[in-house]
Amino acid sequence: MRTAMANGIITELKRFATHDGPGIRTSVFLKGCPLRCGWCSNPETLDSGPQLYFIASRCRECGACVEACPEGAVSMDSEGRIDREKCSLCLSCVDSCVYGALRTIGEQMTSEQLMMEVEKDRPFYGEDGGLTLTGGEPLFQPEFCNAMLKACRDRGISTVLDTSGYAPPEVVEEMMRYTDLVLLDIKHLDPKKHREGTGVDNRLVLENAALMASMTTVRISLPLVGGFNSTEEEVRAIAEMAASLGIEHIDVNPMHCLGRDKYRYLGLTPPPEKYNTPTKVELKRAVAVIEKLGLKTTIGRMM
Repeated sequence: MRTAMANGIITELKRFATHDGPGIRTSVFLKGCPLRCGWCSNPETLDSGPQLYFIASRCRECGACVEACPEGAVSMDSEGRIDREKCSLCLSCVDSCVYGALRTIGEQMTSEQLMMEVEKDRPFYGEDGGLTLTGGEPLFQPEFCNAMLKACRDRGISTVLDTSGYAPPEVVEEMMRYTDLVLLDIKHLDPKKHREGTGVDNRLVLENAALMASMTTVRISLPLVGGFNSTEEEVRAIAEMAASLGIEHIDVNPMHCLGRDKYRYLGLTPPPEKYNTPTKVELKRAVAVIEKLGLKTTIGRMM
């Protein structure tokens, strides 16, 4: 049966991924996210539209981009090169740059085009591999993701949804019909603390966690963040919630600061360094707390 086609926008298609679900997978990073986590290392996935990336270390100051820009938004005299207020995103500067200092973030695709890319990787999936939709936030593009998940189900390709769980329950329920495994971020159980760290409270997240667990297999992803959710009590609360829903596995993913340069590439100011990478003591303690409740755990995603 032919699945209806939908349009979407992605930031990256990663082939041969091994940490985004079981087996070898094609991971599709979708653009757009309603959360604003204070430790986010993928700022290029936050905005839902195309963006301009400028990597200063690759620039050879040839001036081709200055000549190409019809808005006069590019200058050799400014540190960031791009006047983001003047820029109309015509992307003429990207076409003119032969050194890769300027590039576009965000590619428009139809679900049919993306399925053609997924099919190219199918010989490598084996019994366990398949498609993983991640982000950003896949639930932010529900029609596109549903079309992809349905198409994979029709063709016998395994599906994984990597999500924050922040979306209307009706969106989640529809998507769960075609999802084999959910990798669900649970950041904090306290609604006030959750809002402080992410910009939204966790009511929808927790409501959807129960809904997801009732419909398919769920594996919790705990982004362990020093100064936010790394105390014994905070980790235990998340583990107890998971156990109460019959979820058996929690992946502990320590916060890192490897994405801060990306903010500069986008002409953005990195978030304040309010949070930090968890210590070895905090990491070891988190694993012990989870295992004490009888749950399986890994540091990172080792499927």
